[in-house]
Amino acid sequence: MQKNILVTGGCGFLGQHLIAQLSKEFPGSSIRILDLKQNQACSFGQDVTVVLKKNICDYKSISAEFKDIDIVIHLAGIVSFAKKDKKLLEAVHICGTRNVIKACQEHKVKTLIHVSSVAALGFNDDKHNPIDDEFQFDWKLARSRNKYYMLTKHDADLEIRKARHAAGHKEPHLNTVIVYPGLLLGPGDVVNSAKLINAIRNCRIPFNMPGGTNVIDVRDVASGIVLMIKKDVKNKQYLLSGYNLTFKQINSTIAGILKVKCPKTTLPKRLNFLMYEIFNVIESVSPNVELTSDNVDSAFKFRYFSNEKTRQDLGWKPKIGFDQTIKDTVEWMKKNKI
Repeated sequence: MQKNILVTGGCGFLGQHLIAQLSKEFPGSSIRILDLKQNQACSFGQDVTVVLKKNICDYKSISAEFKDIDIVIHLAGIVSFAKKDKKLLEAVHICGTRNVIKACQEHKVKTLIHVSSVAALGFNDDKHNPIDDEFQFDWKLARSRNKYYMLTKHDADLEIRKARHAAGHKEPHLNTVIVYPGLLLGPGDVVNSAKLINAIRNCRIPFNMPGGTNVIDVRDVASGIVLMIKKDVKNKQYLLSGYNLTFKQINSTIAGILKVKCPKTTLPKRLNFLMYEIFNVIESVSPNVELTSDNVDSAFKFRYFSNEKTRQDLGWKPKIGFDQTIKDTVEWMKKNKI
């Protein structure tokens, strides 16, 4: 099954694994990557064309690259939880997604797969009831805590849904699919995975935060996207979420693999408001602080998600356990001296 595939942001963490699987599963296909800059850690096969210095916020910069494309996989985005990046997040996630949709419509692309985030669905802070894509979140909560990453990812999804709805009243040539991955971890990640592992290794995490999150191996997400192409999914949205784990479980697993001490104390949830306000002030004074008020606030919440719909409809489920993800990432870090 040969395809002409375009991947925005394909030089990133997920992109490097997705491109490898696309090349393997669709031999003979033409794969084009649009990105701002090359990731030196990535190497691609002869079937892959990398087009650099392409900004999705600039429609004229990207439009021509969508010509004769069958499938667009929209990965390009910004991962930042800092208040100072509000405008950048809005530009990339909202305006950038509008431009990608417009280019798909102009060049009659058949399918647009928009890779969002479980953050775009909100949370219910209930570890016993993971949420799915039907959950109705009160977005006033996100606005009151300046959660601009969540808000802009959600607004980008609304742009996709708007295009899907409009297609029902016109020629419905653009099929839109929304993908919701959990927190991506795995080899090749110099940000979340490497920083967390090194922090545990160097005993820089003094205590466990009282909440929990959903983690997924990047390779499982890549295989899920490939499966959606194979099954020719039409105008749906699916969670590619993995394991719902407390931060204590996450820290303990990493510490066990590294053979170092795990933080013993877990902060009480009642400190949520105080800690948020403290870091809110710190962030206001020092906008470039590494740990933001949004990070701290989210670490007090249970942000758990259900992939049951994806399992039932597509037969997809995570194949790589969390401990294996960490082992593979530690090995990759050793090899690359990170």
